[in-house]
Formats: sequence, structure tokens, C-alpha cells
Amino acid sequence: MVEFNQEVYDLRPWYHDFAALGVQTRFPERFISRVWQMLAALRRLVEPGYVEKGEKLSLRQLLNPRLPSHQVNQIAKEAYIIPFISQALDALGGTPRCLDLFCADGYYSCHIARLQPGASITGVDLDANEIARARVISRVLAASDATFHVTDVWEFVSSACAYDLVVCTGGLYHLQEPRRFLEQLLPVVGGYLVVQSAITLETEDAGYFVSPAPGWRHGSRFTHAGLRGWLEALGLDIVNEARSELPGNARLCDRGSSYFLCRAPARGES
Repeated sequence: MVEFNQEVYDLRPWYHDFAALGVQTRFPERFISRVWQMLAALRRLVEPGYVEKGEKLSLRQLLNPRLPSHQVNQIAKEAYIIPFISQALDALGGTPRCLDLFCADGYYSCHIARLQPGASITGVDLDANEIARARVISRVLAASDATFHVTDVWEFVSSACAYDLVVCTGGLYHLQEPRRFLEQLLPVVGGYLVVQSAITLETEDAGYFVSPAPGWRHGSRFTHAGLRGWLEALGLDIVNEARSELPGNARLCDRGSSYFLCRAPARGES
């Protein structure tokens, strides 16, 4: 059963659909919402590098409304991300310390709390509005051991201690130096690492890398093989991996998605 919560409603629009966790976060759009979407789309035309979470609407989409791409893609992504998180939690047992990077509204943090009651969860995102949503939804779902911070992920991992499980989803392809970020993240991975990233389907070349991402002023694009190579070079043991297509993304450079479940190298290895 999906419940309505007024506080959640007041924080719309939500990036993720929390229906699977029992809370309604999808609501009929009001006229003013369409106006704001139109303004965002116009800004997108003027500033090609402008983008917000979930905001990649074109004027064509506004004139012919349909489910936003990030909502369509959520279904494709969580089919792999949640089982990988569950596999790691099963292996860890107990009350693991978990870190959710690029956590947005805390969707995967809340799944961790549901899968492993008692887990200590830290969520990090630079978007203050998303963190506000994460704090509310975690309270609504009684994920009492989850805390969320408005912090740059680079800054956070530079001084963080090790976590039993690190979840890094939806963010690598927004970085201009994703490989260097993974290198900096390695000491923080005390047990398992779940990684998801958009990848290009234009090539399978492991050496392919472009930054900024095609059509943007930030981010980067790389291949599944390239991401796999980075993880292996860091000494991470790839326990499970998968790839899929993101049906909400039209361009080949945005349409692929990679998923990895990795185990940290034994102490003393690199």
C-alpha cells in the first residue's frame, strides 16, 4: 500500500519514485509546474551546460508530455542496483556502516535501511534541496540511523574513514575526472563498493574517454570496459557486474548504464 504524506507532498517534485517503499512521491502536475518546466527548458536552450537532477526536458516533451526520462530510467537502474546492494549486505551481515554518495533524495539509503535494519547510513550530495527531501523521507520511513550531508563528494571522501559498504550511483559521469575520484575513494571502501554510471554505447573501446560530456559543459563519458579497467587497476575484486540500456535516454552517448559490485582488496594489497 502506498501512503500519502503531506510533508512529502510539499517537497515535490521528487527525483525517485518511493512507491516500492510505501510512500507516494508521484503526484499529478499542476499548471504552475508546467510553467517552471517550460522556463527550465528555455534556459536549457540558452545555456547548453545547464542541467538539474531530472531536468532534461525539451520543448517537444513539454508540448507532448510523457513520463520524464529519469523516472523511466529508475526502473532499469534499480533492477541491478538494489540486488547488488542486497548481495553486499548479505555478505556483511550485522550492522554495517554504509555510505551513499550522490545520494540525491536518499532512495538507495532508504532501501539499505529496509534491507538491513540497524545499518548506519551516511548520505552525501551537493544539492541542498535533495538532501532536505532525503531527511524527510528517511524520517517518514523510520530510517532512524540515516544521516544526510550537503557536501561535495570530493571533499567528503578526502577525509572520510572506511565504510563497510559504499554506494556510488548516478554521479561518476557528472565528474570530469571519474577515474581520479575512484582512486581517492578507494581508502574509504572497507568492504564492498556498488558502482553505477551512465556509459556511451557509441564504442566499446576501453580507452575511450571524453570530457566534458557530449553536448554539456561538465561531466564525462566512457565505456563499460573502461570503467571495468579502472576498478581492476585499483585492485578491486569485481564480484558481479551488469550493463543495460536506459530507455529514457535517446542519444547513444547517454543510453548505456554499467553496474559493478566490487570487494575491497585485502589490507596490504593495492
